Amino acid sequence: MNDKLETAQYKFIGYLSKLSDSFGLNKLVAQIYALLYLSDKALSLDEIAEKLKVSKGSISVNIRELEKWGAVKSVWVKGSRKDYYEAELDLKKIISNKLRSAVEKRLVEVGGVIDECNSIVKSSYKELSEEDKNIVKIYEERLQKIEDLKTLASSMLIVAGKLL
Repeated sequence: MNDKLETAQYKFIGYLSKLSDSFGLNKLVAQIYALLYLSDKALSLDEIAEKLKVSKGSISVNIRELEKWGAVKSVWVKGSRKDYYEAELDLKKIISNKLRSAVEKRLVEVGGVIDECNSIVKSSYKELSEEDKNIVKIYEERLQKIEDLKTLASSMLIVAGKLL
């Protein structure tokens, strides 16, 4: 590869790595994706490790994360037994998949906490004083608002998925 092209490639990889770090994402995941995104052909784990100066094991672990996001896919290369990968070029698809996955995970967590709080309150209701029973009403109202927001967010995810 021409030196200037290689310089541009590493500049892009470095920038994407820095950008991902600012969002709290794994730098190596971003570097792998950036390398594959700019590549004109599928690359093996060995080639990726060599270009990024990282162990093949690290590449293997982090490429699995990219596969979960739908950001890369394994491809077959005739005459080779190695694993090769290429990037999904539709960035909107990748970002929407990642965001949807993160939001869905948080919605499940919120639902679990709400259910647990409601269960605790219901199991102790008979033992509560009148003052505490009034507090329970406030809890129920406020937890219901969060549940309503969770339902709205879930609906928005469904609509957004259909639009994309």
